[in-house]
Amino acid sequence: MPSTLYRLFFFLFTASGALSCATECKCTSKDSCWPSTLEWAHLSSQLSRPIFHVQPLGYHCHNPHFDDKVCAEVQANSLDPIWRPDQPGAAQYDNLEFTTTSQCLVPGNRIALCGQGRVPTLGVNATTVSDLEKALKFAYERNLKVHIKNTGHDFLGRGLGPGSLMIWVHHFRFTEFSAEFRYAGGQHGGFPAVSVGPGTQWADAFAFAAANEVVLAGGIGALGSVGAAGGWPMGAGHNIISPAIGLGADNIVEIDLVLPNGTLVTANQYENTDLFWAVRGGGGPSFGTSARLVYKAHPRMPLYAAFFEANAATSSAFVSLLDTWHAHLPSIAEAGWSGYYIFVDASYLALMYLLPHGNPVVGNATLGPFIADAKAISGVDITTDASQTYPDFNSWLMANIQDPVNVVGYNFSQHTNLVGLGIATASILLPKEVFTNETKAHRMSEALAAMAGGIGQHVAGGVVAEKDIDFNAVHPSWRSALVDLVTYDAFPDDTSEAEIAARRRKLSSLVDPLRALTPGVAQYLNEPDFLIPDYPSANWGSHYERLLRIKQSIDPTNQLLVKQGVGAVGWDEEQICRL
Repeated sequence: MPSTLYRLFFFLFTASGALSCATECKCTSKDSCWPSTLEWAHLSSQLSRPIFHVQPLGYHCHNPHFDDKVCAEVQANSLDPIWRPDQPGAAQYDNLEFTTTSQCLVPGNRIALCGQGRVPTLGVNATTVSDLEKALKFAYERNLKVHIKNTGHDFLGRGLGPGSLMIWVHHFRFTEFSAEFRYAGGQHGGFPAVSVGPGTQWADAFAFAAANEVVLAGGIGALGSVGAAGGWPMGAGHNIISPAIGLGADNIVEIDLVLPNGTLVTANQYENTDLFWAVRGGGGPSFGTSARLVYKAHPRMPLYAAFFEANAATSSAFVSLLDTWHAHLPSIAEAGWSGYYIFVDASYLALMYLLPHGNPVVGNATLGPFIADAKAISGVDITTDASQTYPDFNSWLMANIQDPVNVVGYNFSQHTNLVGLGIATASILLPKEVFTNETKAHRMSEALAAMAGGIGQHVAGGVVAEKDIDFNAVHPSWRSALVDLVTYDAFPDDTSEAEIAARRRKLSSLVDPLRALTPGVAQYLNEPDFLIPDYPSANWGSHYERLLRIKQSIDPTNQLLVKQGVGAVGWDEEQICRL
């Protein structure tokens, strides 16, 4: 083993504090229970790649580690959503890398201290199933605080945590196609399927699926850089055509999972059925980390796309425009449309909608009435009213999201320019009843007009609503929802903790009027409100108690706890110590 690795371990071991690890706390690198140099060296010798020190993104932009060339590369790419996932110490949103007392800013002040922040201390670059098993077993036996990370897209920074061991799965990638899927036990599935590795990203999975003339219910955000086998599907996962093909969690047909104690199991509808139910919506990595995840694949389909943009001269005109949109949305959904609508500063509305197997005749007949009514609103100027047919999902995706050179209307991919900033989010699942009730729909319009901006993601209804509420662990409200509405706030990376807290409070308060319209508040697990008062209910509703029982059965020592995760109630903010 290289001597530099021994020196790294020696530094980490001797720098540990004198604190002992209490039974109600996880062991971190500042504690005396942190493994010795020899223990780390022994683990490293068993892995496919050596254990490494996880460096904050700005590590080489500060003394004494300043490196002009490396720092220049970091500065040039720090806002790139494709580049950041390749950096083990980076989250997509950099406030998630920091603590109140420890930061490492980019570019920052060269002479300022580069703090480790929430970036884990050591990392395992896991590229094999054996790596996952050995790393998790090692951590389990020593009660170490562990985080599983692929790309770092999580809005709560669940892949990072101070003083922890990171198991980085980003380079453990593969894609496999089966025209006639068979379950691990030999049972015949009778449908096409695509298997992905824990580090596979959706851009690659979509391209692979297209090459095999199928489509997957995958995540299209951040230019396709979201991971395909971790938090996205385990947190429900939605796609712009989910009403036609289902949620990500609905399409999982099998998973090889390494449990918190390092044991590899397979879960599907025939084996480990409770675990299979839990991982499809219960959130990652509360029940383990995937070593292989299999999605049901769907036949490729043509898509008819509609694009719309409008500006409103006054806030009242904007509310009228939203009222009109909300009134038409249920019938548009019934016709088979789904898509996104973005609203900004009580003055701008844009739509990007898809109709699977659609054509101009059907499209104009079903979306046309909204366009006509919108044109009649005084003070509203429609700047885009266009449509286009795409031969399949991947053609639409490449043109409008992953490589948006031919995008029509609003460029939805520009949301990637929030990457590298601080961010706060809040979301709510809105049922059809809110849209069909004129009074509630108007209050919803007023609430949206009060926000700086947000996206209505019309990704529910259709086949999503056809699943039984107990089909898997996603919040039962997904089965009655029509729209997942998310609002957000972005801020510079040097924003104070007090200001971030104030921004989070304001953002959450802006969603309160919408929460008052729904019988039970439900949020999208992957777009959470940091301040949601009862996250188990908001994330899972009536499913939480079953999830907690399953969690306790496979993780009795609470080895894998994350923010707003199953079992994290009663633990501190970083899930290190029980309160």
